[in-house]
Amino acid sequence: MEIQTHLPSLVRVLGQVAIIVYAYSWVARTIERGVLKSVAIGLLFGVGGILSMGDPIRWMPGVFQDGRSILLVLVPIYGGLVGTLVAAAMMGVFRFLVGGMGAVGGVAGILIVATAGYLLTLLPRQWVGTGWKRSALFGVATMTSLIVLIFLPWSVAHQLLVTAALPVSIVNILGVMLLSDLLQREQYRIGIQRALENEASVDPLTKLPNRRVLQREGDRCSKEAGTRRIPFSIIMLDIDHFKKINDSWGHSFGDTVLARVADVIRQTVRKSDIAARYGGEEIVVLLPNTDVRAAGFVAEKIRRDIEATTLMFEQDEVHVTVSVGIACSHEPADDFKHVLEAADKALYRAKAGGRNRVELAEAA
Repeated sequence: MEIQTHLPSLVRVLGQVAIIVYAYSWVARTIERGVLKSVAIGLLFGVGGILSMGDPIRWMPGVFQDGRSILLVLVPIYGGLVGTLVAAAMMGVFRFLVGGMGAVGGVAGILIVATAGYLLTLLPRQWVGTGWKRSALFGVATMTSLIVLIFLPWSVAHQLLVTAALPVSIVNILGVMLLSDLLQREQYRIGIQRALENEASVDPLTKLPNRRVLQREGDRCSKEAGTRRIPFSIIMLDIDHFKKINDSWGHSFGDTVLARVADVIRQTVRKSDIAARYGGEEIVVLLPNTDVRAAGFVAEKIRRDIEATTLMFEQDEVHVTVSVGIACSHEPADDFKHVLEAADKALYRAKAGGRNRVELAEAA
């Protein structure tokens, strides 16, 4: 059987795999981490393998060649153990249902290639190498798919070994190297994009979101308050006598104080809350789906925790306090700007009332 007659099919297989790998970039941007991402990658690679098996090179009735091995050996790198299990299970079940002479061997090959790829990810980096060497090694691992031959009659296996084993192995190795390069380039691009987004949205000193993020989330809360009548509250706090801290111990220690206050706030609020540096020594906490009573408890806990925090400057113990203003969206018409202004007025009252205290305000 001449391999030239199958070159168009080989090109189609690589095209199918390339489309799936580019779709990986969408998954990587949409789902940042965790088991959910691994499952999504496993589903993506599994679908790719099934699509590839749907348009394979047919060597003879019941014996197929496709791009599944390329995807199977790559999925452990990007989907981990969970992604590997998902992809292998999907491809294995589909190959068994397709049936034919090579069904049992095909399922065995799927499991073995997936296992080989996963085991390679466990090896030390200095053993596996990097770049094209690593990709080539994973490509060689696809040759374990030749296990299918032992499940075939000797006459058929011998014919396939002589006519197809070498070209199929070469295509798989080159396919893995090509697609690995594409994936690595996409990962690098996504990493650069996320770094730029983080730089544009995070305050470098406190590591809190900046005003841009606060405004965006505040507008979202305002919309929910107007359409679904879900209240939101704002806590605005200011470090008491911050100028005196800078004058007495220096701006470097002032930065330390601000960063430590941000840490205390970060540890106190919920993950759904947004604590942002608003400007200077002011920090604003946006509390979605929170009424003024609950916001008062949060604000008081923040005030107490900051007051109890001890900072060291050389041999001196330094304690700082904060003044806090709270406002809530009592009416659907209350937008983020009006609630923020009300919280600012409450903060001014807290400062005028002696500092180190929490004051409530009616939303405008």
